Amino acid sequence: MSLVSIDGELGEGGGQILRTALTLSAVTGQGFEMTRVRARRTRPGLRPQHLAAVRAAAMACRAEVHGAFDGSPDLRFVPGEVTAGEFDFDIGTAGATTLVLQTILPILAAHSDPSRVAVSGGTHVPLSPSFHFVARHWVPVVGQLGLRVRVVLERAGFVPRGEGRVRAETSAWTRPTTLDLTRRGSLVEIRGLSASARLKGDVARRQCEAARALLWEQRRLESHWDVLEMPAASPGSCLQLEAVFENGRAAFGLLGERGLRAEVLGERAARRVLRFLDDEEASVDPWLADQLAVPLVLARGGGRLTTSNVTLHLETVTQVLRQFGIDAGTWGRRGGPGGLEVPGC
Repeated sequence: MSLVSIDGELGEGGGQILRTALTLSAVTGQGFEMTRVRARRTRPGLRPQHLAAVRAAAMACRAEVHGAFDGSPDLRFVPGEVTAGEFDFDIGTAGATTLVLQTILPILAAHSDPSRVAVSGGTHVPLSPSFHFVARHWVPVVGQLGLRVRVVLERAGFVPRGEGRVRAETSAWTRPTTLDLTRRGSLVEIRGLSASARLKGDVARRQCEAARALLWEQRRLESHWDVLEMPAASPGSCLQLEAVFENGRAAFGLLGERGLRAEVLGERAARRVLRFLDDEEASVDPWLADQLAVPLVLARGGGRLTTSNVTLHLETVTQVLRQFGIDAGTWGRRGGPGGLEVPGC
């Protein structure tokens, strides 16, 4: 069988190319070869978080893999049969556990039997979806596509130490299903989560109150909050604000930073929600848009969505889909409003 050939410098040239290819390959049975993995990055090649995704996908489908080592510029992945079971992966760094979950859960759900997964590493790290983004935002939407998963946070993990741990369960994917998120409808509620770990000064409450106050002052918008103290190996905080519509949703998450007042973090999140509310044509935020591309394909019914920002990340994912023969595409100008369309199969 011929392998799909993928240039690792495609589009934005990051790890999302690899994770997209791994999930598609494992579920469709089509192997791939990737060259120049992350070649434009400061530390090119496969890093621990990428290797964790490769090994997780390989175990889930009994794949034959070549080039799976730290710093490797090339990878060959030939999938076998998807297998259910219990899996436990340790990234070994503060690499994002959520990205491993988003890679492997659609694979395991392709099997008729349930599976359980545990991943150790970072749960709230920069430039990656946080645990709460996945649990409160991604999981409900892919559930509409028939991908039923449950995720639990055992321990939060912040940079640079990591040492967080998440668990997930998945059952057989109900397919085919389709999803149309092109018209968001009326706003149903604004809800938020503010959490901290091993910090003094009531940080989580202050983040929450600042965001709540700005939403009320600017638009007279009520918001409903969960304020949490999380178990963690090291200190950190996070805040996530979500706008839930009749047929759409957007989430905006921020991480606490050294020297940044909790009130400033809360106000930043509130302003992002307010900007999204002004774009009445967008049904989902830019991050959820690219994270839905692969589930839309694997649900087999296709679908469409509109977003406030067509990112290079989203365009790159659709390029990988086309490498696998899937006629997906985006519309709209990069950096501006637009959308994604995935055909049924």
